[in-house]
Amino acid sequence: MVKRAFISGGAPFALSLAALIGTGCSTSDSPGPAGGGPGVSPGVITVAGRVVGQNGRGMAGVPVVITGKPSATSDENGSFMIPDVNPPYDISVVDAASRAVLVYKGLERPDPTLLFIGVNPGTAHAGSINGNVSGGAFTPDQGSYDVTRVVFSSLEATGVTITGAGGTFGPLNLRWFGPAVTTGTLYALQFTVDGDGFPVASGYRGFGLRSGIAVEDGTALNSQYDTLQSVSTSQFTGTVSVPSGYTLFAKVAYVRVAPTALIQLIADTSPGTTVSYYTPGIPGATLLIGAEIVRAGGGTGILWKDGIAVPSTGIPIEPGTPPELNFPVNGAAGIDTTVVFSWTPMAGGVHLVRFQGSGGNPAYYILTAGTSVTIPSMSPFGLGLPAGALYRWTVLAFGPFFSADAAAGPAGFAAGLTGPPVASNGDVFVGQSATRLFTTPP
Repeated sequence: MVKRAFISGGAPFALSLAALIGTGCSTSDSPGPAGGGPGVSPGVITVAGRVVGQNGRGMAGVPVVITGKPSATSDENGSFMIPDVNPPYDISVVDAASRAVLVYKGLERPDPTLLFIGVNPGTAHAGSINGNVSGGAFTPDQGSYDVTRVVFSSLEATGVTITGAGGTFGPLNLRWFGPAVTTGTLYALQFTVDGDGFPVASGYRGFGLRSGIAVEDGTALNSQYDTLQSVSTSQFTGTVSVPSGYTLFAKVAYVRVAPTALIQLIADTSPGTTVSYYTPGIPGATLLIGAEIVRAGGGTGILWKDGIAVPSTGIPIEPGTPPELNFPVNGAAGIDTTVVFSWTPMAGGVHLVRFQGSGGNPAYYILTAGTSVTIPSMSPFGLGLPAGALYRWTVLAFGPFFSADAAAGPAGFAAGLTGPPVASNGDVFVGQSATRLFTTPP
């Protein structure tokens, strides 16, 4: 049975990893030259980095610790500096507000960006857009198999909705951080689908955009979106490779009409690994194809394959094998900060190990390119591992990254974690192991 593609709501299709919690990934970031000024030993560096939340905003006033060095505190922009460091080094960030600790292991770069998943510092803004799609190639008397999707995209915000009767839309709700006014572009795409919700041959009717749309915090903007131009229909074909022990859960297709603007076309939960989709032939646009795999008993992975030309045929879509837990076994007791946790890696990625307790107990997040860690001892900061506590641990993988230094680049590592990567930076994958439980000593 094929699930009907999304055509009747305001939120884009989200694969199941979205329940875990976008910034783009970068695989080309490399550390700057090591070394210091006169009188500094060769190889010693000054670590001048930044602590940011998942929204990319700086986290102010949090302690940053490198073993054996006096701790620093991040400033209002999240920046910090620690001199006389011998790489490779481990660096920790302590967020007392959320009772969480973030550790990056084995860094060498002098300018790390330390990303706290699930934390969004700064003031959130909200606004909405109402309007009407009309003119040109637009068909206002659309039937039950016609879809007109409207997307807003700016540097700070994205939002999506569909039109109703006569082409009206709204509210297209936005939430963002940063300036009180966000200025971006509205895009609209109209197409016809079949009974399963998939675009049909020659089904793309019109595409248009309107730039310079300024949305102010706390306001509803009433705008006229006019004149769709005719657009051709193209085609994508490809084959999904599924690792042994996993099954194909879903495929999804977007058209990227601008570097930070995606319009969803297809949500496909059929089991077939050979895919063929009709796509719009918008000049300059590319495709983003996502494929999710799952494993009985836990474990899932997503590959977001980006920048696919229109049209394209025979494209390989190859999600890697997600990380799988080795030790300790599920339900282990007496686990303290000396116990080594281990797992099998996801090739080409770095790993974020999550230790999450119940009842407000501290959480620990460790970013490493390796395959084993111990829980950090954070008692000096009031976040030591509590006695007799129940914890769960999971390993996430992010890529393509071949070192912790690359994952500590300015863009961070978490593109694709909660949905399709907003920014166009090439292919991205995310993996998640099963979850195991353990208890600490009484």
